[in-house]
Amino acid sequence: MKHRNLILVVALILLIILAACAPSAQQETPAAQQPTPAPQQPAPSSQQPAPAPDPEPKDLGPLRIMWWGSQTRHDRTLAVLDLYTQETGVQFEPEFFGFDDYITKLNTLIAAADAPDIMQMGGNFPTYIDHIEFLNEYIDRGIIDISNTDESFIGITTLEGNVIGLSSGTNAPAIAYDPALFEKAGVPLPHFNWTWEEFENAVMTIHENLGILGTSQTQYNEFWVLTSIIQQYDTNQSLFLEPHRLALNYTDDQYVVEYLEMVNRMVQAGAYPNPAQMAEVKDIEGDPLVRGEAAMTWIFSNQLVALAEAAGRPLSLAPMPRRTSDGPLAQTIMSSQMFTIYNQSEHKEAAAKFISFFANSEHANLILKGERGVPIMRHIRDALMPTLTPAQKEIYSYLTELGKVASTNIVLDSPVQAEIRDIYNRLAEEVKFQRTTPADAALRFREQTQDALDRFNASR
Repeated sequence: MKHRNLILVVALILLIILAACAPSAQQETPAAQQPTPAPQQPAPSSQQPAPAPDPEPKDLGPLRIMWWGSQTRHDRTLAVLDLYTQETGVQFEPEFFGFDDYITKLNTLIAAADAPDIMQMGGNFPTYIDHIEFLNEYIDRGIIDISNTDESFIGITTLEGNVIGLSSGTNAPAIAYDPALFEKAGVPLPHFNWTWEEFENAVMTIHENLGILGTSQTQYNEFWVLTSIIQQYDTNQSLFLEPHRLALNYTDDQYVVEYLEMVNRMVQAGAYPNPAQMAEVKDIEGDPLVRGEAAMTWIFSNQLVALAEAAGRPLSLAPMPRRTSDGPLAQTIMSSQMFTIYNQSEHKEAAAKFISFFANSEHANLILKGERGVPIMRHIRDALMPTLTPAQKEIYSYLTELGKVASTNIVLDSPVQAEIRDIYNRLAEEVKFQRTTPADAALRFREQTQDALDRFNASR
């Protein structure tokens, strides 16, 4: 009995050993047919979220970009594209033209739904607004960095809350003046918060003491002042209803009366140019300030370089005067050009990244040298300062200060602005030649301007 039990125990042990040595179903798969193990990845968990996928494909193909300008602009922009390619690997397909050819080409491409990813726009952007990708989302997500600029520099390319593009260069209306002539006349220099009363006193005193015009002026700029001065009354009224300027936005003629009265006082005193003297000025080099025959003139800030070169002496810039020193300035900065994104582009985010680079890269902007105008970013203006001439430094300093207080409204011309300007100039001449009163001219200006706007709106 004991012998039989021993045999059973030995047999049971042998069965257990054989079971342990037998191949499993997984082990029976031939090695050649086994899948290659994937590299081990840490399992997603609440402590370690899975990485987000790239928003753009690694190989997105070349970004198409178009602009207009001079050969200097072409060469510098191409150099910046090469720099971006070196830093990011992104390739470009650039096209560049003179302005007229650019518009013809862009219109053809848009009609074919084949516009470039990145398009340069100027004041003509409303024509293409239905084809432009707004940048708000890319700014909100931090893809486009605007942390180094002021609200006014973003406002100049923003329409009804939509950021159209980032300005590639800016300028602004300004008063250019000769500090030496002010000193010679014993008149305090203009300051950033000076008033219309101080302006008129300076104009009159310079004329009385030096026998020259206190200020030069053109018909174009005299009308421009009127488009801004009503807002300085801080009554929520303006000459036009902004931003499209398809209607008037005031009812009290006294705004225009007071402006015409001030202009007429200076004209009658011989301190401000009459219409005949205005007509003699054909270009910036022919301005009376160049010859020392005026102490001030109204210009756009980017004209200071040519004006100072023609004058052969240092000149400075001041903003438009205000009604009161602590009142609103109501003066805007203007964008010369901006890069925008085609809203049918397949590479919008990549285009947005380049636009941010173009605005923020010091290396890129040292190549560009502000050729499109004064950059909107503070750190870029600071980086360029050592490379600038004295006149250019004055422009940069002026726009930096103006950017802190300037209006954030975009400036668009009325579709009939040229006609309205002609109406004003004709009536202003009647006042200056004393053929009518400022009150009568102001009334007729409002009536005739309203008629021009009504006719345009009826034709739409």
